[in-house]
Amino acid sequence: MSLARSYRTATRQVRCFSVSTKLRVGPESPNYIEVPQTLQPDLPAKPRVKGTLPVPREIFPARRPDKPTPAYISAVTPEPSKVKTIKKNDPNAETIAWKQRMAENRRQNLREGLLELYERKQTTVASMTRRSAAKQARRERVLRQPERDDERLTRQSVVQGLMEQPSILPDPDREIRIAQSRERVLEKQLQKAAERNNNLHTLYMNARDFIVTEEQLMKEIEDKFRESGVEEWRSDTGTGTNVWNKGAPPTIQSIVNTQTKDDNGRWRIEQERMKQVVEEMTGGKM
Repeated sequence: MSLARSYRTATRQVRCFSVSTKLRVGPESPNYIEVPQTLQPDLPAKPRVKGTLPVPREIFPARRPDKPTPAYISAVTPEPSKVKTIKKNDPNAETIAWKQRMAENRRQNLREGLLELYERKQTTVASMTRRSAAKQARRERVLRQPERDDERLTRQSVVQGLMEQPSILPDPDREIRIAQSRERVLEKQLQKAAERNNNLHTLYMNARDFIVTEEQLMKEIEDKFRESGVEEWRSDTGTGTNVWNKGAPPTIQSIVNTQTKDDNGRWRIEQERMKQVVEEMTGGKM
């Protein structure tokens, strides 16, 4: 069917509209939708500079005051200890002469560069010092200058009774509250110090059982995990020291029965209570 409709069917396809070359772009192009432009051209956008510049290196630090001296310059730009003689028949004569000229240029540039940079630094520091001194002098002059007549004459009048009133509200209990706060702070510091000393003493007492050497570790592993046939494997009356002969973990009911009905359990509880009493009396862990 033809796009240009008529009373009779067309024998071939006919396009009755035209598309400009500018609009022959895909939807992914930013020119797919034509946006009207202003008559006055827009200013070009400032390009975004990516990254950050490194901090300039301090060439003459305070710890190296000898850099601009002739001794330092002569030390960093020494003359060649052995001057190579160029033979006329040498095929590399031009290359050797060019290398010697380049080396001399590098030494000369380093000498002149150090002196010029030091002179530039001295000039910059002197200029900064002058500007800073001028700003400080201007600030002092502005602070010490008398009040202007227009400000003095147009200033609001204040009753003498209001001027004599203190700017801070009276606080008669201030010293008492400060003393109480100081006592509370001192008490907390003493509690922290006592707690720290107690923790250090507990660590010292428990350090006797610490494993600090490889021999102690191997001995402890041998005692806890040995597989030799010892008395611990022959009966279940005692738990022993072997980790494989501990049996099932105790239940809450068995722990309560042991502590209340068994003589060994009651004796253990008494020992723990006695230990706590002794620790409180001596002021340290047992």
